Amino acid sequence: MDEATVFESSHHPEGNSWGRVYTRFLPRPLGVCTLPLMVGATTSALLEQPIWAYLVWGLPAAIALATVWTHFSLNRTLAEVSFRPGQAAIRSVYDVLVDQPRDWTPIFNVRTTSFDVELAIGRTTYLLQATQWPKFQALRNAAQESLRGSSLS
Repeated sequence: MDEATVFESSHHPEGNSWGRVYTRFLPRPLGVCTLPLMVGATTSALLEQPIWAYLVWGLPAAIALATVWTHFSLNRTLAEVSFRPGQAAIRSVYDVLVDQPRDWTPIFNVRTTSFDVELAIGRTTYLLQATQWPKFQALRNAAQESLRGSSLS
């Protein structure tokens, strides 16, 4: 296991464009941010009150908040984990989209179950769940092998 072994999550862009990935992440934040706006505007309309403030102030604010939320989600959602002896590199969906180089960090601990892998690298612990990683068994084995590789060096 001298060269890097890379695993892709179910969220990996897989060569899709920035716009396509962004629109895959946008619907939930947009729905959550505009739902209160729609309820408020509907209530005001039924009470025969003006709704212009919802359209002029509320809609742009909801879209801005959904945009910020989507960018945050792209930065926090894991797309790749790579292993080499004693080290691992994690890249988010955003990192993959902008082709950010891998930042190799020492592995301090690996705990595995049949449902997830708890990977402690650097100062951060990641929980890699089987439902989000198509090649989960191989990922689990590579994580354990990488940790063992660090103790041999």
